[in-house]
Amino acid sequence: MWKKLFTNPKPSSKEKKTTYINGELVEFTHIKKSKKNISLKIDQDGLIISTPFHTDDIYINSIIEKKFDWISKHLKHISSQTISRTNQIETILLLGKEYKVIPEHRKTQIDHEDKIIFCKTNGVSDVKKILKEFALQYFKDRIDSYDHILEIKPSSIQLTNAKTKWGSCSNNKNIRLSWRLIQTSSGIIDYVICHELAHLKHMNHSKLFWHEVERIFPEYKIYKKQLKEQALSLFTLD
Repeated sequence: MWKKLFTNPKPSSKEKKTTYINGELVEFTHIKKSKKNISLKIDQDGLIISTPFHTDDIYINSIIEKKFDWISKHLKHISSQTISRTNQIETILLLGKEYKVIPEHRKTQIDHEDKIIFCKTNGVSDVKKILKEFALQYFKDRIDSYDHILEIKPSSIQLTNAKTKWGSCSNNKNIRLSWRLIQTSSGIIDYVICHELAHLKHMNHSKLFWHEVERIFPEYKIYKKQLKEQALSLFTLD
């Protein structure tokens, strides 16, 4: 009995697999581990499916088939828009709109009317720099717009490089937001901001917390769903 209790858990395994869905070849990485549910993720390495041990291929294929439209859409998006550090950027999303990136040594600015970003070069580092500068000021302005209904104010606003944790709020009331959010719509940005502002009162995800989110931003459910659907498009600039 004691030997059984202290036996090490079975190590996870990883295997590359392929299957045909609707006549299309789907390649994926299958990770088996000690867990209860199946999860799907798409990143720069492609489709990754994590399952409990003993999950058979037939069931995995049925999951892929069910989610095929979503998988196909995001795999194509990642494939077409992934940018390496050595490549030049011709277009980039800003506030959910596509902007042209034009190298201009004499000025660095964003022309919102004509949807143009002027920066020193159209390399990744220069584009990221101007996006981050714009993001920080934009986030601060949006937080200020809710100032009149807030009972507690944040101590500071900072940027992070996070890809999946879009925001956080510390016990010291410091709010941190991923600069990558600036690529998506103003509604989604406001949802993430109001999510963190609600944490100023409730450092959890209780019913009281979600009531506070709704008080600050009544339409939050719409944009919460949109963020989940669009998140992968924010990974392309690394």
